[in-house]
Amino acid sequence: MRVSNNTYVSAMYQGNTANKRVPNFKPQDSMYEESLKDESKHLKNVYYDFSEFNPLNFKGTYMRSKIEGFSENQNQENSINLTPGTKVSLGEHAGKDVALCIGESSVSMSWGSEPMGSAYVKKFNDTLRSLLNGVVDENGVPDMSKLTKEQQSVLDNIQTNHQSMIMKLGGVEQYETICKMGESFDALIRVANGQMPKAAISPDMHENIKAGLEKVGIDTTKPFTVNGQKFYFSEGGVLKFFE
Repeated sequence: MRVSNNTYVSAMYQGNTANKRVPNFKPQDSMYEESLKDESKHLKNVYYDFSEFNPLNFKGTYMRSKIEGFSENQNQENSINLTPGTKVSLGEHAGKDVALCIGESSVSMSWGSEPMGSAYVKKFNDTLRSLLNGVVDENGVPDMSKLTKEQQSVLDNIQTNHQSMIMKLGGVEQYETICKMGESFDALIRVANGQMPKAAISPDMHENIKAGLEKVGIDTTKPFTVNGQKFYFSEGGVLKFFE
């Protein structure tokens, strides 16, 4: 397709030769030829495939190789090891401790003995599948229409207890804030272990990680260590590697 209604330049769009979806334009006017040849004026590394930054592509079992041999950091100032089996406190809320447990491939949270966030979702789904004994609809989804009144009562009780917990913690907004803060540790662990690029962490995740680290006793105003990797937060609150 030729574009020629511009007074200063006519260009040819060559879609087949585009690199990372960036169109390749052929200058037809010598007025811009010198500028286009100037490497210092070119935009570089601007476009990327979304998969390069999608956190879902870095899920799976936490890597251990990077943190082996760093157990001594547990006793160092402003340092924490977040390895499978570790349980840390995110502080007391409404009379009960909010705990963060590090699993083999994910983190889970609880308020006292009651699951929060993704842990609650897992409990509900596991209970539903157990009650249905594997019965699903045509789409492969657990068929809730097959539940008896007694079975539905079990699920209703789980939901009622969960709603009560949310209210005790200050409402939906406060509950979600606590959950996001705790579950952001999953991304922190993967970045610290070297299995996920820091660029895959969204800006709001930086805020949640910072808040969560402060809850477990890390001073985020100065460099700190997680699983043997040194970090610091910039003045803008961005998580960075400490060199």
